Amino acid sequence: MLETRHTLRGLIVALLALVVWGPGCGSTYTPGPPEGWVGTGGETTPLRWWQAGVDTTGLFRDLETLPGMGIPEPTRTYSASGQLVRDAASFEPAFAYAVKRSLIRLYRNQPEVVDSLFEAHVVPLIREADLQDGTALREQVETFKRTGYDALRKHFREARTLLRLGEDVPVVYPDSLREKGIGGDVRVQAYLDEEGVPQAIELIEGVHPVLDDLAMRATTQMRWQPAYLLQKGQWRPIPSWVRFRVRFAATGA
Repeated sequence: MLETRHTLRGLIVALLALVVWGPGCGSTYTPGPPEGWVGTGGETTPLRWWQAGVDTTGLFRDLETLPGMGIPEPTRTYSASGQLVRDAASFEPAFAYAVKRSLIRLYRNQPEVVDSLFEAHVVPLIREADLQDGTALREQVETFKRTGYDALRKHFREARTLLRLGEDVPVVYPDSLREKGIGGDVRVQAYLDEEGVPQAIELIEGVHPVLDDLAMRATTQMRWQPAYLLQKGQWRPIPSWVRFRVRFAATGA
């Protein structure tokens, strides 16, 4: 069934490409994963590509929310009357979780690694702080967002792009789509190996089948400086995820 959906989507993209580029487009654009990549995707399934031969177990992850990453919210305590108990014991983990949510972009790089570092290096700072339950909570979370980020950066560094989309890596944008005002931001999630090379790519949010396909293709050519983890006094590269947008700015946009 999945293969049927994938084939159907490929046919749709191919037909759209034929309309966009004309009968000769086959020589310059072939829909679907480029050489060395394979993929699946359909009308009701995510568009996913990966390097041929790569074990994809665990590479396509839900990184939208902390619970989706496997980091659940702390259990809330209620009194016999049903009122939420907000004593020090229950407030501290709730506050720490709020700080974690403020750092979700960093968490998306490597959820388990970042959360382990947060517990080891940020939670002790929270315990030492003079937190006021319910008073200026947003300001306190914002303060600890900066404090937490600085503390985590001493032990973990997220991946950084080495190439620029549209400059180092060309992004094709058919004039026929641009002139019709068909465009927007294609959101992509990629899993990188220790060298910063994409191993698996997933479409998070698309704008048009042809543009989605072209954004995925451009992503296969991107390269990053990998994420680094400080281990025993040495910075070591580790696999990680990245999220970014491929922008197609339509005429007049």
